[in-house]
Amino acid sequence: MNEALFLYDFRFFILFAWFLLSLWGLNVNTYRALIDRVRAGISPVPDNKNSNKLLSSLLAAPNHERPFHIEAALLSALQVILGTIAFYSFLRHGEDTFSIRLGFYFLISVGLAFIWERAWTGIASHSIAASAFISLHLKLGKPFMILIKLLCFPLSFLLKQIEKVMKSWSDPQIVVKDEKSELADHIRTLSRESSTLDPEIFEIVGNTLEMGHLHVRDVLVPRNQVQVLDCQDSIEKNLQIARDCGHTRLPICEGDLDQCIGIIHVKYAFRILSEGKPIDLRSLSKSPAILSTEDPLPVALRKMMRWKVHMALVRDEFGGIDGVITLEDILEEVVGEIQDEFDAEENTVQSSGNGKWKVSGLSPVHELPKELAVVEEEELSSFGGLITKELGRIPEVGESLTLYNMHIKILEADETRVLLTEVTLLTAEKENAS
Repeated sequence: MNEALFLYDFRFFILFAWFLLSLWGLNVNTYRALIDRVRAGISPVPDNKNSNKLLSSLLAAPNHERPFHIEAALLSALQVILGTIAFYSFLRHGEDTFSIRLGFYFLISVGLAFIWERAWTGIASHSIAASAFISLHLKLGKPFMILIKLLCFPLSFLLKQIEKVMKSWSDPQIVVKDEKSELADHIRTLSRESSTLDPEIFEIVGNTLEMGHLHVRDVLVPRNQVQVLDCQDSIEKNLQIARDCGHTRLPICEGDLDQCIGIIHVKYAFRILSEGKPIDLRSLSKSPAILSTEDPLPVALRKMMRWKVHMALVRDEFGGIDGVITLEDILEEVVGEIQDEFDAEENTVQSSGNGKWKVSGLSPVHELPKELAVVEEEELSSFGGLITKELGRIPEVGESLTLYNMHIKILEADETRVLLTEVTLLTAEKENAS
């Protein structure tokens, strides 16, 4: 009698514990579903003072890392285990020892526990995250979120150490590159599978996500490509530079870009010129905005919009000026190359056939033909920069060199950069020779 009462109480204790775990798992997965919706732009961040700090900390994590994944996995596993025990204890009759029947009861119990766990924490949590009751849920569930995080801290710490060891076996550059493009590739996959949204919209969303991993140094215009006005030169010479370059904004300097005193909009200079008034370029300039090469691109965009500037100088870690960046440079990372009706169409890589190409020194490394098999380096963005690094100096016209699987001949160059090259695959040269 006592043994039967004990088993009866034990079954209800397991059932009660399983029910509490289900509520706990529902709470954790609702937080996770809300974070996914906020990151995807489907839902705003709820205006709840009690949960703002917790939500902010979760949203601050990288997009490819889902919050509370260890805690959610543990709760799901415990739910299935206790659910299986609870269902099995109620399905089994007394001292039934028939193996086939017991096996059938066990399989039924596992199936019921799994379906309940998925319906409760997988489906119901997403419904609550999209409902009008989400603020109340966040307020009531916050203590349970903190408690499960504290309870799972030893397990989280252990798994992070295992993760570090396993990551050390792989190429760090490959891991970082995969993490950067994983979510953007997922967005593009959705665009191919979706029939309701324009593929171009998904492409822009993917580019926007990738922009979060870029820094100012990745898109700036190098200083040797920046056209500047010099206060030490005559007004006539500076106005001629402004006419020839075609840019609307130019830095005005005392000698070089390191001594920049401001940014000038050329329309004001030509307006005063048309009125026949004397021009003072210094008085027309605005104080230059300064960004760091290490600033993330989204941060740089917010700063420039807050400062209401279209062009900013980029300072390196030593205090010198590396180049400039414009709003157009940042926008092109999202929507692609922007050309107006006055921009000349420029093809930086032209195939000559038989394994030969004419390649501009300004051509981005990632846009080179795949046949050249050029390895992209983080600190180098142009083909001319790759050549200059290999030689350790600016090459002269007519000079040749061998790099990777390429024979490179310099066709045009000046004292600051490589302008045009002729590239021939070494395998193609051997085939022509034979």
